[in-house]
Amino acid sequence: MSIPLDAIITIFIFLIGLPAFTLQILDRELRRIVLKWHSQLIFYTIVPILLSGVVFALGLKASLICNQETEPNHFVGKALVAVFGHDEEYVWIAILIVLLSIVGSSTLLITAYWRRRPIIHKLSRLAARKIPMGGRLAEPDLKELVQLGVQSQPGQDKALVLKALARLAESVQANAKYDGARLEDLILGLEEILGAGPQIASPMNFQFAADLLSNLIMSACKKKSADDLKLAIQTVSMSGRLSLHHEPSHIQNKFVEALTLANNGQPEGSMWVSQALFEIGSEAVERHQMLVAMAALSKNESLLLRQSPTNGELARDFISLLAHFWAQGEAAKNYATPYLKDAPSYFSQPLPEVIKAAQKHCEKTARFKTSGHLSQMLDGIKLARLHKSKIFQRKTGTSN
Repeated sequence: MSIPLDAIITIFIFLIGLPAFTLQILDRELRRIVLKWHSQLIFYTIVPILLSGVVFALGLKASLICNQETEPNHFVGKALVAVFGHDEEYVWIAILIVLLSIVGSSTLLITAYWRRRPIIHKLSRLAARKIPMGGRLAEPDLKELVQLGVQSQPGQDKALVLKALARLAESVQANAKYDGARLEDLILGLEEILGAGPQIASPMNFQFAADLLSNLIMSACKKKSADDLKLAIQTVSMSGRLSLHHEPSHIQNKFVEALTLANNGQPEGSMWVSQALFEIGSEAVERHQMLVAMAALSKNESLLLRQSPTNGELARDFISLLAHFWAQGEAAKNYATPYLKDAPSYFSQPLPEVIKAAQKHCEKTARFKTSGHLSQMLDGIKLARLHKSKIFQRKTGTSN
């Protein structure tokens, strides 16, 4: 009896090492997740080996039957002899073909299910399993998905996770139990994916995030609770500032536009938007991305005019953003000057008082750079007024 032991042993060694080899060639962030799926690891490791062992045992039994000189007296034996005759080599050729088929099937299954897209799909499915019952996402699985996005490379890898988060957000918002306060972990996770990884997200990732946040804001505005809306606005601010690390493009303005969608009719909503516009605009000025800063200033002015004259949060944010323009150079100062001339229509207090109030607020919130710009602008305004007063006195004295 000639058993091809070398070939069979090689097949079994390959089956044993296949999962370990596949894990080694996976990206680190994918390997970390797969190693937590113990049942799947056991299935892909043990089942092919057990199946191959059964096939080998059947092959051994079939070769013994075919090797007998006498005709078997049962149907299975007669069928084996009819197919292979009394030559056991043909039996082992067939067994090797079956074993190689098992190897091929195992390889295809492992490489198919241990790729990025299937892993993200599975995590999304696990995260969404609680939506029909309670309208919420399964937090542990959502965190796994977020961490995968954080550790993924910018570009297409992060985009796959962002698309999964967008689908999950839509599923939660479509649920009848969604009240505007069930997406906290998803929104915070989006913030982490964009800025907490080893590399900052790509422009494509920021563009997709801006669209996701815009849709989320529009949906949250219609709900009773404003928790998700507030978090989304704060995330727009953070994401918009992070996007300024890239070359100027239309992407940065998409975050400014997203803030204009946050109209829930509540005063606090306007204050959140105003603060976010100030944060994006001031960062844009400091990074010399003036088109983004001008867009933020324009939106901030529109927001202020709806409630003018005022001296509250909207006034402080607007005048603080103007101070960043003022301190940036002569051209930026000239751009800010017309806004200052319109101050009586914006504010319920004199302009110097508004600037002083904004300065105190910035000192309390540790925005010392903005406070310095406000002080510089206040000194400039006082100096300009003093200069005009002297000119007027000189002209008056001359005329007299």
